Amino acid sequence: MVSTDVRGNGTALHDTYHAATVNELRKNSSLRRLLAIVNQQMLFPHRGRIDLSDDRLRLGSWRTLMPNEIVHVSMSFLPEYSRVAAGGARGGFPSFGALKRLGAPLVLDLRTGERIALLIGYTWWSGTTRDAHWFPALQAFAARGEENQQ
Repeated sequence: MVSTDVRGNGTALHDTYHAATVNELRKNSSLRRLLAIVNQQMLFPHRGRIDLSDDRLRLGSWRTLMPNEIVHVSMSFLPEYSRVAAGGARGGFPSFGALKRLGAPLVLDLRTGERIALLIGYTWWSGTTRDAHWFPALQAFAARGEENQQ
C-alpha cells in the first residue's frame, strides 16, 4: 500500500483520502457540522484513493495536481476544521484527532489561491490520520514545482 520514497525513482505513496476545499468546509450546514461531531468524514465531500508519484498527485477521480500547482504545504488545524472538529466524540470522549500530529489536516495552498484540506488514511474509531507520514513527501513534491518555476 505505501512505498515511502518519492525522490525521482518512480516509487510512490498510496492510501485513502478525504478532502474538501476550504470554501466547501465553510459552506457545511449546521446539521452536517453536528453530525460531524461523531463522524468527521461528513465534512469532506471528496474521498477515494490518493496516489503520489514524482510528477503528479492524483486525488481519485476528483482532481490531479502537478508539482507547480502547489505553492505551499502545511499541516495545521483551520478555522473551518478546528481541533474540536477533528477531536469529535467517541462514546462521550474526544478522539485522538484533537492532537495535532494525529488529526490536523494537510493543507495544500494552490497557485490559484484555492486551499485544499486533506485527511489521508483517516481512521474513524481513533480520529487519526497518516498525514504526518505524508507531510514531508508532499513538501518535497511541491518543492519540485518551485524548482521548475525558476
